[in-house]
Amino acid sequence: MDAHAALTLRRPSCAEGVLAALLGAWLLWALLATALTGRTIGDGVEYAALPVVLGAGLVLGRLCARWAGGFVLSAATTALALAVLVTPFYANAQAAVGVQLVALSGLLLSTALAGRPVASRGGGRRRSTTAAVVLPVLTGVLGVLLAARAEAASILVVAVAALVALALALAVPVGVSRVVGVASIGIGLVGVAGALVVVIVLARLPVWPQWLEEDDSLSWARQLLWRDALELWGEHPVVGAGPGSFVEHSEVARSEPHLYAVHSSVLQVGAELGAVGAVLFLAVLVAGASVAAQGDRARAVIGVGAWCALAVHSMIDHLYEFPVVVVLAGVVIGWAGASARRGRRAPVD
Repeated sequence: MDAHAALTLRRPSCAEGVLAALLGAWLLWALLATALTGRTIGDGVEYAALPVVLGAGLVLGRLCARWAGGFVLSAATTALALAVLVTPFYANAQAAVGVQLVALSGLLLSTALAGRPVASRGGGRRRSTTAAVVLPVLTGVLGVLLAARAEAASILVVAVAALVALALALAVPVGVSRVVGVASIGIGLVGVAGALVVVIVLARLPVWPQWLEEDDSLSWARQLLWRDALELWGEHPVVGAGPGSFVEHSEVARSEPHLYAVHSSVLQVGAELGAVGAVLFLAVLVAGASVAAQGDRARAVIGVGAWCALAVHSMIDHLYEFPVVVVLAGVVIGWAGASARRGRRAPVD
């Protein structure tokens, strides 16, 4: 591989350091809140697992940035998409995985279409080059099929796919790379904030709107769950009632197995980990978007878009409790933030 085509990685950025610190603070608070509220470690295991799984995804994402476009990586991504497609679990979580897979396919394609030779341990350059295009496209198609299993994800995946197409089609001048990153963060976080405001407003409505009653994804049951979460949060504003307390508090949550969670990640965190937990959670969302925006301009757009799409979706659902969703989101922002056109050259096979 010639020097011009060598893949490069940014050194860990300030944004990555901030995110790592926030994940550490999140883990400590989850354990402390568990102890302060008299809950058991088992009750808080999902909260404690979040920073570990997301951190693992970030590390894996940096490795993906180093070997982007390789035959093994492309094949593994496609195999993962197929495995999720045929493995039965919560349909909305499967759909969220699909959105992240579309972003991953875009990250792979961004390398292939940049004209860089593809490194592969075996099989030859021709097969690797073909796989670098065909397999990511297949992953993207499978991701769309998965995203179609949930109404919210089917809308969000269109936005992410459009961002992938934009990132691959437009050659943005290097001088405005930072502007692209900042703009991506701003637009994405405005969308997340808007989704949060909508959820809080809907939760406080005296009567559920008729046009939403006809929509299974935003039914009256969600409003009741959101109201119960806000009520519990109001009773324990700072520390929260403790991990696992929501299902004990909410009669609606106990009425059906699939209603065990708040169906809004931020309200679940607020109810069980209080204002401290909610602030840390939102700070992690902002820091994650900042990490994704550190890479080159094409990948920054893809990474920030996919990360914010997951956050918007999880404002009306409970997706961060599924490790496969979190680890893939970590891979996307880790890959997007680590890749760069200029920087320290990374050796390839």
